Amino acid sequence: MPLPDIAQYPERYRFKFCPRCATPLAVVVLHGMARQRCPACGWVHFPLPNLAATVVIFHEGGVVLVQRDIDPDRGMWHLPIGHVEYGEDPADAAIREGEEETGLRLAEPRFLTYTFGPSYGDPLLYYLVLSFTARSVGGALTGSEEGRATRVVPLTELPPLKWTSQQAAIDALRTGVR
Repeated sequence: MPLPDIAQYPERYRFKFCPRCATPLAVVVLHGMARQRCPACGWVHFPLPNLAATVVIFHEGGVVLVQRDIDPDRGMWHLPIGHVEYGEDPADAAIREGEEETGLRLAEPRFLTYTFGPSYGDPLLYYLVLSFTARSVGGALTGSEEGRATRVVPLTELPPLKWTSQQAAIDALRTGVR
């Protein structure tokens, strides 16, 4: 798959001015691609995909699902998921997101799989989603400001999950593929 060119970048990556010195950006060919470059300070824009982490939480004989209470997909049941913060280890992000969205304390994150693809909300914006498992070691299962409710579902009874990254995590878990 060829890489997107500047005209195909999502709105948030369509810079007009250098973020370091505010000089209008020029388009130059660098490393075989058109890139935005600052003619004053040399800054080059290398757009990166968003990085997210999702976690399959084992709790009381099943897997924890969260009912989403924010857009997009308000009301949908899903695995805990969220952005990896700058400087944060993705496994730590999966634990943090799981704890924030469920009220549980989590331990023993283990990598399952990853997915890469466009965002549902903006097909020009790409996501790399790293999937982990973890087990609960305390806390109480509750909702959060992002999730209105939580529930535990046996792995064999999990409904199909809408997001490709989450379905891939469950498929990897069921097949033992890592």
